Order: sequence, then structure tokens, then C-alpha cells
Amino acid sequence: MAYVEMLRLRKALAIYTIVVVAVFLLILIPSHWPGAVVHGDTAVSIPLSVLLPIVGFCAIIFATTISTSLNRENDGVEMVWTKPVSRERLALTYIAFDLAAIVLAYALAFVMALSILASFGLVQFIHADTNWFPMLMVTLGIAFMWYGLLQGLTSSLTGGRGGIIIGLSWAACAFLLPALTAATMRSPGLHQFVLALNVLNPLAYLSGSSAHIHVGIPVGGPTLIPHDVWLRVAITWGFGLLGSFAAIVGWKRLEV
Repeated sequence: MAYVEMLRLRKALAIYTIVVVAVFLLILIPSHWPGAVVHGDTAVSIPLSVLLPIVGFCAIIFATTISTSLNRENDGVEMVWTKPVSRERLALTYIAFDLAAIVLAYALAFVMALSILASFGLVQFIHADTNWFPMLMVTLGIAFMWYGLLQGLTSSLTGGRGGIIIGLSWAACAFLLPALTAATMRSPGLHQFVLALNVLNPLAYLSGSSAHIHVGIPVGGPTLIPHDVWLRVAITWGFGLLGSFAAIVGWKRLEV
């Protein structure tokens, strides 16, 4: 059954590659069209700590699309569990393959970004600042956090409802929670409650970071998300591990 998951991931990565290449070509072609004029700044500086989270957003999207791998087995789980392997080991294998695919998706997007920058002659302006590694880890942590939370929410569901949960999570994290955070600024009690909910919003960990990356709706005001990037790394990876553990437990206890 692990081979089946590998085939799924291969298909998912193929679709992801096509989409990413198409998007990057849409960015690249107009600026290189005959007669196009591009004005560059020779004094530009591109810190890796800024580039990595921007590129990593592609990996975050990909992570959510494959985050229901255990749920997808539930309609035929009686066949899956006939294999001579424990349910926990099988679930861990799925999660390990998924994480490897997320890292590969991140690398692909980064290579495409470098290709675009190279076409503008900007690669030499990229520099590895002191925050690049923690920002890499926090971006991967955000992808893993969202993946783990969705696995935990969907692993014990049946009836193919995993896709609906993914869509609802994007609506909540990218639009609803940022909007509620802004709308409740004048209601301290309700605002604190919404801020607490944002602790479970993976995208909140990309806002107000030490690299000054802002994603979604900038709302200003106080936040419960720590500004220290290594605390964000610990929290996001911690949520990812907890979600994955809950997914394994829920999947193991699923009734045939």
C-alpha cells in the first residue's frame, strides 16, 4: 500500500510541477517579450530569509493538497489492513513519504524562483543572511503544521470528506480568521478569543516574523504568535507532530 501512496504522490507532484512552471512562465514571458522594457535596480539586495518564505508558500499549498492521504484509504480500509504490517507503521510510512514530497515541492519552487531571478541577472544579489536557516525551518514547519492538523482532522472520517475539510481550512485560515481579527479590534474580550484561535492558524506564523514577511490581511495590534523565529519553528513543528500523532491514533481505531 505504500507503493500506492508513492504513485499518488508522483501524480500530485507532476500536477504541482505543471502548475508551478505555468505560473512562473506567466511571470517570466511578459517581461521577456520582444519590445518589453524592464527597469532593474543594480543595488538590489535579496536576503534568503525573505526569498525562502515567499517561495515556500508553494510548498505550503502543496502540503494541504496531500494532507488527506490516510483519509483517502478509509473507504477501502479493510483491504489496506490485510497487509502484514501494523497500522501504525503503515500510517508512519504514508506520513514520511508525504513529508519527503513536501520538501521536494519546496525545492522545485525554489529552483524555479532562481531561474526567474537568473533571467533578470539578479542571482548575484541573493545573499545568505543570518536568518535564512530559521526561516527555512519555520516555513517547512508551517507546511508540516497544516499537513498534520488536516491529517488529524480527516484520518478517521469516511465518505470522501477530506477535500471539503481542506477547502474549509483555507477559507478559515486565509480569510475568515484575518477578517475576524481586524473586525474585533474594538472588542478586547472577543479580540483575545480570536487571537487565541489564530494560534491554530498556520498562516499566522508567517506574519510579523523577524524577516518581516506578511501573508494575508495585515491587521496590526497585539498577537499571541511569538516574534522569535525559533519559537515559531518549535510551535509549528510541534503542532505538526501532534496532528500526525492524532491522525495515526484516529486511523488505527477506525472501525472496519
